[in-house]
Amino acid sequence: MRTKSFIQDVICKNPIKMSFSRLGKKDYWKNLHQNQLIHHSERSTIERFQLDKLKKLLYVAQKAPYYNVFIKNLKKPIENITITDLKKFPILTKEIIRSEGRNMLTNNQKKLIPITTSGSTGTPLLFYQDTDYQKHVWSTNMIINEMCGWYYGARLARIWGCMPKTSKLLLNCKDYIQNTRFYNIAELSEKKIEAYHLDMSKFKPEIISSYTSSIYLIAKYLEARKIKPNYPKIAISTSCETLYPHMRRTIEGVFGVKIFDRYGSREVNGIASECEAHSGLHIFVENVVVECLDPITGEEVIDKPGEIIVTDLNNYGMPFIRYRVGDVGIATKQICSCGRNSLMFKQIMGRDTDFLTLKNGSVYDVDHFTHKFFDIQGVKEFQFCQDTIETFTISIVTDNSNNQQIIDKVKKEISDVLGHGSSLDVKVVDSIPKPANGKYRYFISKVSPDKIWQQVSCEQRN
Repeated sequence: MRTKSFIQDVICKNPIKMSFSRLGKKDYWKNLHQNQLIHHSERSTIERFQLDKLKKLLYVAQKAPYYNVFIKNLKKPIENITITDLKKFPILTKEIIRSEGRNMLTNNQKKLIPITTSGSTGTPLLFYQDTDYQKHVWSTNMIINEMCGWYYGARLARIWGCMPKTSKLLLNCKDYIQNTRFYNIAELSEKKIEAYHLDMSKFKPEIISSYTSSIYLIAKYLEARKIKPNYPKIAISTSCETLYPHMRRTIEGVFGVKIFDRYGSREVNGIASECEAHSGLHIFVENVVVECLDPITGEEVIDKPGEIIVTDLNNYGMPFIRYRVGDVGIATKQICSCGRNSLMFKQIMGRDTDFLTLKNGSVYDVDHFTHKFFDIQGVKEFQFCQDTIETFTISIVTDNSNNQQIIDKVKKEISDVLGHGSSLDVKVVDSIPKPANGKYRYFISKVSPDKIWQQVSCEQRN
């Protein structure tokens, strides 16, 4: 195995391999170089760059019946628009995409690539991307990996939820050439975790790229057995789920390397990522224009929670202009100490439904109460569901040591947060089902996001 890995390293890290890549993907590498430079440019240069890309997008978007109306309503030539003119477009929602999808296309549907979201928080969404979009995805992934300390040919372990739709032989060949190993987390049992740990101990990845909850479960498994892994050598990149402070502490403590969190979505790939300064997430200004809005007033907010609205500057096939991602974040104008001048998120707080809303008007983000479960001995897994403003259900998987004692402890800890007048049902289950995409949901709220945001707005005014 060691000889096999050594040969693979020699092949993948050879400068000749990179030279062939540069020849075969000239447009990709040119795009990467341009994007690397823009992050270190002055803010005024970044704004001009974004405006130029927006104008190019709108020239194409006017071919789509849905967007043509709004562009005409600007009552000015596209060459004269400004970034602030974006606010004259309506917010794009998943419901609008489902009803107006065909009217949003700028090209023949057969020439576009169909993409479907996982539907982890609702009904899957069908949309389209043009063939050029992958160039931008590749460039963004390269920059994200470089932010982590990755270099061309470095060993990468991907702990991911969706297997690529290709044959196993082709997948193995691709992984070998890219010095990558793929670990499917659709069913992440203790047996699977043990097998993956043993395999990674031999593979010794320099970088791990993983769903947040998956690497956290692996870290908890290793921590419980007092195992100190010999991997990864450089860093861990987390994605697809919210990274809470207690998760970061556990993962970094077990693996002994720093986490670099990233943020994106299936619909808009590569929105932001953490750098070596770990003081927030850099927005990929070459890909998106980001707004954080107060959902009650619609005004842009800085340095406090807002609804994330994104304009994708790269998808010419089916433009996403002012798309409501469904997440909450805190945008800031501060400049990072790392030397990059791109705009930043201070924090990604999670889905707009990942907030506990109480009858007394209090609103808590998920981390305020989920960390309490990890301190309760005997709780292996849990899922907290808010059914109404007053009723809550908690499902827990235990180690069967003393279920009643565990239930009593959970009720005591959580009742302190919920306060008087709330109904709490705690039940022990054999397992908590995971969606097909492998994304774990610690908290599910059936309370309308509008109701949550009304409470948030009241709290901010008071």
